[in-house]
Amino acid sequence: MRHCVAAAAAILVASAAPLSAQDYAPDRLKKSVTQADLVAVAGSLGHQVIEQGDASAVYIVAETQDATRYFLIGTACDVNDVPGCQGIMMQVRYDLPETASFATLAKANLEQAALNSWADFEGKTLGFTRYQVLDNGVMMANIRENVNVLLVLVEETYPIAAGEE
Repeated sequence: MRHCVAAAAAILVASAAPLSAQDYAPDRLKKSVTQADLVAVAGSLGHQVIEQGDASAVYIVAETQDATRYFLIGTACDVNDVPGCQGIMMQVRYDLPETASFATLAKANLEQAALNSWADFEGKTLGFTRYQVLDNGVMMANIRENVNVLLVLVEETYPIAAGEE
């Protein structure tokens, strides 16, 4: 499997946090998420949490069984009198292949609208982002499915964005 970017690795801790899916309830309506919710979603997928945020930042870095690392980042947190985060930015990041270009990114974005393909050419990062808004509520099962969609689409879209197709 491809290796995640060094920048992502820099925020990882050496010891992996044990994961529990016990707080995952597929039918639970979520209008916002907490750190524990993100951990529960990753745990329900059988993924290992490598890094977690703290009181000032709601996020996790998790790893799939095939060693793909992804970020779940809480956004719009504690605003409009709603506790927790009302959005989730889901990302997978890789080292930037030399064959990636603005043209390959444009092609990837045109071919896969459900995923944003992007690159930081200076920082040598190729990334893929999916964003989920939780306003008015979604079931935890929907959040879990969005993570699954991210991971499937990244596998399909990476060769295009990387210029391998």
